[in-house]
Amino acid sequence: MRSRFAAFCLLAIGVVFVLTACMGQWFTQEQKAYLVIGTPVVTGSYGEVIISVVNMPQEGMASMAVNVDGMTYTNAKITGIVLAGLNGFTVLASEFNDATGKGRFVIGNANAGSIAGTVAKLTFDVSGSVGSGDVAFHELHIKLGSHLNTFITGWEPGTGKAYYAKDATQEEGAK
Repeated sequence: MRSRFAAFCLLAIGVVFVLTACMGQWFTQEQKAYLVIGTPVVTGSYGEVIISVVNMPQEGMASMAVNVDGMTYTNAKITGIVLAGLNGFTVLASEFNDATGKGRFVIGNANAGSIAGTVAKLTFDVSGSVGSGDVAFHELHIKLGSHLNTFITGWEPGTGKAYYAKDATQEEGAK
C-alpha cells in the first residue's frame, strides 16, 4: 500500500512537471522586439526592401519615424526610391535625396498597432549589383511609436535576422 502511494505521488509530480514544461513555464526568455530591414531583392533594373516588425509590445507598433540620418543608400546604384505602407500603414511623409544618398520618412497606422508583420516596402531603380550594405538604417535616428502614443524602447534592428514576411498585397503594375 505504501509503495503504491509513493508511486502515485511520483507520478503526480511527474505530470505536474510535464504540464508546466509544455505550457512554456521553463526556460522562457523575454522576447526582444525587432525592426527587420530585409535584404534588397533585385530583379533586372528594379529592387525592393521589405520592412517588418517582430515581437512588438502588446499594443503594437503604430508609427515609425526615420529622420534625415536614419537611412542611407548607395546613390550611385540606387535611385528613384518610392515608399509604400503595407497592412494598414500609410506613408505620412517621405523624402529621398539621390544626390546625398539619404532618406527620411514617417509611416503610421491610425487604426491599430502591429505586433508582427510587414509595415512598409521601399522600391527603387537599380544600376549595377546591389547588396545588403547598399541600403542601411541607423538605429539612433529611428523612433518607433506604440498604438498607445508612447515610444517603444528596447527594440533592436534585425538586419541579420532570419525572418521572412510576405507582402500581403502586390498591386498590378507596381514597381
